Amino acid sequence: MGRFMNHKKWMAVIALAVTALILTHLPVSEADAAASASDFQTQGSTLVKYRGTEERVTIPDTVEVVGESAFENNQKVQFVVIPKSVKRLDAYVFWGCNNLEEVVLGKGLTAVDEYSFAGCTGLKQITIPENIQSIDAQAFAGCVNLTDIYIPATVTGIAEDAFLNCDNVTIHADEGSVAAQFAQKLAEQKNRDPLVTAAPVQTPTAVSRPDTQATTEPVSTATPAPVATPVPGNVLGSTIIVGNHALVMVHPGEEKVQQGYTEPEAGQETGEEQDITAETENGKIPEWMYYRNQSVSAVTIPEGTTEIGRFAFSRSSLRTVTIPEGVTVIDYAAFYHCDNLDNVILPDTVNTVGAKAFTHTGWLDDFEENSMDDFLISGDILVAYKGNLPEVVIPDGVRVIAEEAFRNHTELKKVHLPASVTDIGNDAFPEGIEKIGRASCRERV
Repeated sequence: MGRFMNHKKWMAVIALAVTALILTHLPVSEADAAASASDFQTQGSTLVKYRGTEERVTIPDTVEVVGESAFENNQKVQFVVIPKSVKRLDAYVFWGCNNLEEVVLGKGLTAVDEYSFAGCTGLKQITIPENIQSIDAQAFAGCVNLTDIYIPATVTGIAEDAFLNCDNVTIHADEGSVAAQFAQKLAEQKNRDPLVTAAPVQTPTAVSRPDTQATTEPVSTATPAPVATPVPGNVLGSTIIVGNHALVMVHPGEEKVQQGYTEPEAGQETGEEQDITAETENGKIPEWMYYRNQSVSAVTIPEGTTEIGRFAFSRSSLRTVTIPEGVTVIDYAAFYHCDNLDNVILPDTVNTVGAKAFTHTGWLDDFEENSMDDFLISGDILVAYKGNLPEVVIPDGVRVIAEEAFRNHTELKKVHLPASVTDIGNDAFPEGIEKIGRASCRERV
């Protein structure tokens, strides 16, 4: 690998690796823990929210799960150490942490979850430890200054859009590994995406980079994995497999397509709040349709609508919504971070409530903070659970259990399902729990 990197860059990589080795084996001192304890809001072994203002943060070694959005939009943090005690990073953990430059991933992790580092524009390089097995959807999407990522052969799954709009990234990987195959797929995808104008894949005898001397290496003859359907609007560059390394080189100046995690176009997010009737296409409110729209107050969803798409109203100023009979699907994160949305009534035609559909709405936040009930139920749909019992009885009359309704409830071992339950969403319950009385219900996995 040293033949492809200059001395200075290699020293930086080595320093980062040494720092990771040292820090992941050092416990937080009692003084540090005492000084920063109030910055970490926890529930059991889950870090729910980091509320501090420090630039350098070491997560306490009592934490096993860093919860969804725990550091989201923190503009202070620049350096984070994740200790080996942490087994999981939930989605959106560092979403929008624009000044985050370095992360040391602990040895307890097995995956980089979806959107974990999306929009971390300050992140420049990262090393994936060998314990990691997967890099999930848009994990590094919009990391526009990410130049180098080191992916070991232990990674056996990489989402197609894991590095969406990472324009300058170089993927370093072992020849024949999933990461190397992934790099090759990116190059081949560009020929299937009409928005891409990158140069074709080359077969050079020498590869030159601005900060290195040219080196001569044989081109790999490894057979790449089959090419999946590309993500619409993804901008891809040329990939060259050289020696033991897969280099993904994305050419500057290519056409870019705005994605949901990016800032909206001028004028889209401001203006006087209005009551509107949602626009639909073939019975569906399109994905990202009103994302970050700060001029919408109340929305009426027209009759004939059957689906509300992913992120359709996410991060908007929405206060009230009328969902009519006939809607069957409320997709992933449809109302995510609609902070002012205080009440939702779901019709009995709904059979799918996607993961994070109502996360960080006033409705769900009020339930989690103030409700005396353990279950959030709208109509006959169980949206969320906030209890802490190892054995739970689902109330009679519940028809649908939303995706991830019992997420993070690792204390749950047994659940009793009434005969009324017909649909159980993806990952509604933690893995390995005993389900009793599930008769004829449909469980999505």
